[in-house]
Amino acid sequence: MLTNPHPSTRGEALARLEEFLPMAGSYGRDRNAVLPGHPNVSRLSAALRSRLITEEEVLRRVLAVHPFPAVEKFVQEVVWRTYWKGWLELRPQVWTNYRERVVWLRQNAPEPVLRRAEEVAAGRSGVAVMDRFARELLTTGYLHNHARMWWASFWIHVERLPWELGADFFFRHLLDADPASNTLSWRWVAGLQTPGKVYLIRRSNLERFADPSWLDDTSGLGRLDDSRVVAVAVEEHADTKVRPLPVVPEELHGPTDALGLWLHDEDGLPERSPLGHLKRPTLMATTLESEADPSMSLVVRAWRARAGADVRVRAESQFQSGAPMEPSAEQPLAESLVQSARLHGCQRLVGLAPAVGPISDQVGGIRRRFEAQGIELVLVRRRWDSALWAWAHRGFFPFWEKVHARLKFQSDPDASIRVL
Repeated sequence: MLTNPHPSTRGEALARLEEFLPMAGSYGRDRNAVLPGHPNVSRLSAALRSRLITEEEVLRRVLAVHPFPAVEKFVQEVVWRTYWKGWLELRPQVWTNYRERVVWLRQNAPEPVLRRAEEVAAGRSGVAVMDRFARELLTTGYLHNHARMWWASFWIHVERLPWELGADFFFRHLLDADPASNTLSWRWVAGLQTPGKVYLIRRSNLERFADPSWLDDTSGLGRLDDSRVVAVAVEEHADTKVRPLPVVPEELHGPTDALGLWLHDEDGLPERSPLGHLKRPTLMATTLESEADPSMSLVVRAWRARAGADVRVRAESQFQSGAPMEPSAEQPLAESLVQSARLHGCQRLVGLAPAVGPISDQVGGIRRRFEAQGIELVLVRRRWDSALWAWAHRGFFPFWEKVHARLKFQSDPDASIRVL
């Protein structure tokens, strides 16, 4: 059993990775079993989502210990996270439409639908095993990926509730609630992500992969009988046309004095980034509490607070700076950042470019506010993201072929994975 089920600091994430390494070779065989404590999966997803540790680091370490064929499935699953982000970066309107639909449904969906959605999300659906998963999510902020698929399919194809409301429930309660992975996985279960293909929960699948004790209470289980679950036709509301990947530099150019460095929840590893060389910038830290829906789970908020504190401590040490400036929760984020920049005489605010999601949604407003004050906002993107996101214009397996062919995994654990 792995210690510390949800590492919230970089040190804990690196220790978790080392604990998991002996099990990585059996991941492909054992990963689908949904067991108490989730011993067959790494549980690094929250740390990866906030980039306390990067996809590149995880793959480099695993492949330094195991031959590629032995861990191909684990490597694939890590790369899926990069693929989802790239897919959404090329189609940001899918995220925008999903968020707009959540607001619309909350205001316009029939009252019985909203009431049933609340009951199912609270673990009161009447199907005991599904309610058990809902309570686990509410309590811990985590669900095994297979259980997520079952529960999402139950929500959409058995309860026949709007997928957007289910995705929003997950987004507010998962520690690893990544805008791309969460949104697009729900679209996949609904049959939107791959047209003509839906994911249907089956009682036989639960009996094969779930811990038997979780099916001891058979209340409502008949609703999941293979012959009874029928796909719901889900309407596509979003434009999925590919847009060009926004051009973002991979290095910081220009003067490095009078700089502010923006620390945010999308990337908690600024010291190992294109900005790692900076000396004594003014640190400006923003956290989920000031950036996201106030209905975000308290479990998620507590985890993010611990992770954010770890990022700040590492940043102070790396950049030889004072304690980060904290924006006021009473002001809009853009205004608070501008005031901090002016107070410290910053002529430029630099940071790692956030992927599509709640923080990215605010970048346009921040940039306009800074320009009005004569302050430049400069964002840079990691090379890994620039290279791989551009390949996500089609399905995963064409993407995987390019990744597999063009990534060179070196045996030296201190070397980088070179994107050719």
